[in-house]
Amino acid sequence: MRKISGSRHIISATVDVNNFSGACKGTGRIQIRLNHGETADQVKLNYLRKGYQVADYNLDPRKKPIVTGIPHQPQQQEWQDARLVKQNELLSK
Repeated sequence: MRKISGSRHIISATVDVNNFSGACKGTGRIQIRLNHGETADQVKLNYLRKGYQVADYNLDPRKKPIVTGIPHQPQQQEWQDARLVKQNELLSK
């Protein structure tokens, strides 16, 4: 994969498999981190030259991950120094 893409960092590579037969479907995805001077078009061109079909993968915006999703209303947290809080409590009494 890395030799074909011409990039240095492949984050993940997955192959689509038929769950019943265990056979490869012939499709898959790779996630690549591009370095300075590398472009997505160059990587696509490298795969096309080797005979692979290439398309950008876009996440479905309607999907809402339950477990790993960002909460709808972020909780406000205020971090303070405990010594200053105690001093203010003692001064206010």
